[in-house]
Amino acid sequence: MRKTVLMPVEKVLCDAHIARDGSEEEAGTTLTLGAHTWDLCLEHDILFGRYLMDALGVPETAKGVPIEPVPVIEAVPEPEPEAVSVVESAPEPVRSVMIAGEVPGYEWDDAREAVRNLGYEVVGRADDSTVLLILGEGGDRNAAKLRDASERAIPVMDVREPGRFKSAVRSGELVGADLLPEPAKVDRSGMSERERNRAVRAWARENGYAVPTKGRIPMHVRHAYELTHRDASEGKAVAA
Repeated sequence: MRKTVLMPVEKVLCDAHIARDGSEEEAGTTLTLGAHTWDLCLEHDILFGRYLMDALGVPETAKGVPIEPVPVIEAVPEPEPEAVSVVESAPEPVRSVMIAGEVPGYEWDDAREAVRNLGYEVVGRADDSTVLLILGEGGDRNAAKLRDASERAIPVMDVREPGRFKSAVRSGELVGADLLPEPAKVDRSGMSERERNRAVRAWARENGYAVPTKGRIPMHVRHAYELTHRDASEGKAVAA
């Protein structure tokens, strides 16, 4: 005859689950610290084990079984932004202009100041920045500037026509597309056009002629000056 006997089985529960929310989770390991003992499930065994390793350090062995340290994830530093090199461009050279001869209606300094006010430099001889030759009265006597313009293919703006230079200055555009004249021969006196104009004005005032301080000298005054000085030069030649 068989007899069935029911034996009570003691179930060990996880102390961490009971303390947290009162749930029942079977414990599988025991944690002992000094006189205190806790029954823990696998989950809390791992959690508390990691906590103790962080707090107390990792022992070389525990009960003969090596304990692997918890991997520490190091923060990867963000790459520094690449330095952007800034290349400073060299400033563009200021465009320059040559002026050959006298500009009708303008004194020598006034004509050049008007050109500078438009953003140009005024040079005596052409260089790499020269973009225009302004040709005034007597400009064909300046062989050096005419030669520079020819060799460098610099455009010419002929302002011997009254009002053309003034109109160009007002519009702010100095544009040249005129023909380059052949250099004129210098007369025997060796005087430049500017010096001759001053001499003609001085002679005219001394001899009672009315001449403007600026602009074109009347043709009859120039003719009288030429006749007077030609006669004087011829008289000296005869006397010699």
